[in-house]
Amino acid sequence: MKNTMTRRSLMRGAATMTALGAIGLNPRFLRPAHASSLASGMTGGPTGFPGAERFQYDESMSEGRAIEAMKKMVADGTAPAKITMLLTDGAIGQITQPFPSGPSVKEVWEAETGVEIEIIGAPAGDIWKRVLQDVTTQSGAFDIYTHPWNSLGDLVESGGAMNLNEFVAKHQPDWADEERGTPTAQTAELLYKYGGDYYGASLDGDFQTWVYNANYFEEHGADYEAANGRALAPPTTWEESDNISAFFTGRTGLGGTPIYGNGNDMAPFWGLPRFYARFAAQAVPNMYWFDEDGRPNLDTDQAIKAATEYVATREWAHPDALSWTYAEGYSGIGSGQTPHLTTYTNVTKFVDRMNADGTPASPAAGMLSAHAPPGVQHDDGLVRRSVIYYNITGTVSSRSANPEAAYLFLQWLSSTRTYSWMAGNPAGYFDPFQKANFSEPFVEETYHPYMMDAIRETIARSAPTINFAGQTALDTALDEELQAALTGQKSPEDAMKSAQRKWERTIRRKGEDKMIPVIQASRAAWPTIVE
Repeated sequence: MKNTMTRRSLMRGAATMTALGAIGLNPRFLRPAHASSLASGMTGGPTGFPGAERFQYDESMSEGRAIEAMKKMVADGTAPAKITMLLTDGAIGQITQPFPSGPSVKEVWEAETGVEIEIIGAPAGDIWKRVLQDVTTQSGAFDIYTHPWNSLGDLVESGGAMNLNEFVAKHQPDWADEERGTPTAQTAELLYKYGGDYYGASLDGDFQTWVYNANYFEEHGADYEAANGRALAPPTTWEESDNISAFFTGRTGLGGTPIYGNGNDMAPFWGLPRFYARFAAQAVPNMYWFDEDGRPNLDTDQAIKAATEYVATREWAHPDALSWTYAEGYSGIGSGQTPHLTTYTNVTKFVDRMNADGTPASPAAGMLSAHAPPGVQHDDGLVRRSVIYYNITGTVSSRSANPEAAYLFLQWLSSTRTYSWMAGNPAGYFDPFQKANFSEPFVEETYHPYMMDAIRETIARSAPTINFAGQTALDTALDEELQAALTGQKSPEDAMKSAQRKWERTIRRKGEDKMIPVIQASRAAWPTIVE
């Protein structure tokens, strides 16, 4: 891969030589300092706590290949002294905080390779702006970006992300491993590739999952059945879900808290996946965002129906729901203010847990459960859909002076053993999505057994939101129109027709010859389950 020599690369080269001089190629940086504590045959990984061997590796494994390649670069004098990573600040703890004891993820890497990891944090809602700023100014301040998966296409189109094909072929990550990797080969294509080429490494599992207060469902079950003629249970359709929201609104919850039946965040950006999930279930097997010719489907009867239903849920939401992000949603389910919501799966590890002093982290701790997404009953079957949205993704900056070293750290971090170790750590946002994660006791303990099946069932039914070039413009346009409908400035029908026109203009501006093939190709990643 060709790289232009810059002031930063010269400085990094000098830093590398300084670092090599400082460590003197000390053997402790060329093989694990804790080798005597490793399981038989293992060459690296954490030690110092029961179960550590599950996250250890040898040179034949994805993590081991990355470590050995990095150590060779150190020995050859081609390694940097430091790799700089821009990371959503809420996830930093999973890399820097020891779990459950012993060294942290960061400390294991640095001990095994001698290459420092510098992490620069940014809020989840602002990090894409930081990435764009670095790309636009060409400052090359970061070796690794993290950002929403949805932004991958725009980053690639801007020239900000490095094509990783060469490194993937050379170092063989286990991302798509049949036993330990993504649930399906198509999921791997979706999460790690763009336009058929490798650009990203998934560091998240943001498949929007339904969580509910099981105690509320039990306590109010008799009243619900008397009023509706059926048992109060996790809904299978959006109609049932909305009925539950309406039923609970106005009731009294934990500690006298007034209940709002719709607990979903509805703010700009954060509320968008709530509409997308409802939209996707409106046809068999899916209501796609675009038709087979690449024309937007926003002005269809199905889209208008989904928008009308989505706007109606405002009636059962908290008065401030239009400014709610995921954080307020977490607070709502944790305080007992809402009976159910769909959100990011880490809600349970932050809300449904005990503090170090033995006190509950929230009033609803111990009361929650989860279920597969609701959908729409059609003549041909029940279509239940969720979506993947946000999903922290790592990319190597095209301006990095050390692209292979940056890639090697990203491979090591995102491989199934290291990632399972991180996913079990309650100190951040990285959520389970790999097969190996769901068989890991630490992950199950942190997320709770009730979430394991719910997440798997949700992944199997999740449609991809937009992540191809033009995503920012498309999502912003739809978001603006939905907000206009939610605030009563437009009818849902007028909002969808306006969004349709904006999407069509975006496609023309970006180039139909370029966008339509990408839109058509995106259909392959959609689920096919009909019940």
